[in-house]
Amino acid sequence: MVSFITINYNAANITLQCIESIHRWLKASDYEIIVVDNNSQAADLQHLADALPNGCRLIRSRQNTGFGGANMLGANFANGNYLCFINNDVVLTEDCVTPLVDYLANHADTGCITPQQYDGEGNFVRSFNHENSILTKTVPKGLLERWFPHRYPSRKKLYDKPFAAHNINGAFMLFPTETFWQCGGFDLNLFLYSEEYDVAMRLKRIGKHCVVDPTYRFTHLQGSSARKAKSITRRESYISGMYCYQKYHSNWLFPIYKLIILLRLIPHVHDWYVIPAIICGNTLSRSMRHGKG
Repeated sequence: MVSFITINYNAANITLQCIESIHRWLKASDYEIIVVDNNSQAADLQHLADALPNGCRLIRSRQNTGFGGANMLGANFANGNYLCFINNDVVLTEDCVTPLVDYLANHADTGCITPQQYDGEGNFVRSFNHENSILTKTVPKGLLERWFPHRYPSRKKLYDKPFAAHNINGAFMLFPTETFWQCGGFDLNLFLYSEEYDVAMRLKRIGKHCVVDPTYRFTHLQGSSARKAKSITRRESYISGMYCYQKYHSNWLFPIYKLIILLRLIPHVHDWYVIPAIICGNTLSRSMRHGKG
């Protein structure tokens, strides 16, 4: 059985649309749906509770714990052999879950898998990313993909068979339940962004890797508008990225990494507001988790 875990935050109608697409494409006996409400406004929460289909479990968090915290809360109530963490703005357009479960069952070295992502207009959207390193921050990723295609596969290419990637997109992540808990799940220090990178690094430590299966697809309605993120969430992406870099690399490399980030910001005046978050000693102290708007 697959346990779907999705997060609602003041978007009940979108969440319900996601759930409806799951019901449309999967057999009811093969899955359960757990919705974690991340402290939405009362009206949105009530609408969700009233409209939620029978059999779905609604769990309310009394505070917004971010992506990782809410998903970990939902995972603790899951009964499935597989955990599918799916954004509430995802719409299934086929049964892309059953074949991916079969893939995981037959590939013990795969710790997490995702289908190919498309946006709401049917446009191809990259479904994986490369490592977060000094190299990838100093050399354009397009050049790395051209020079070292085995280590850095092209993110713009549509592949015709499953392939390993450093880390896959966080909108749709399917794990064997045992593997998810073995690697430690999501890091609760991360409020938003970099969760997929962090979990990929810990999967690697237990001998597992991430896979994209491009022969199946799903629609991520916000995929085409990711660049429109508000300033506070953009700053959060820097904070999370630096936290993860420091977590997995030598301490003496971290000042070099921060300097490179600052140098990359120089031409982008509109992003200078993130500089205090980069240069401060404890980056997580300026996270949205602490109400730092």
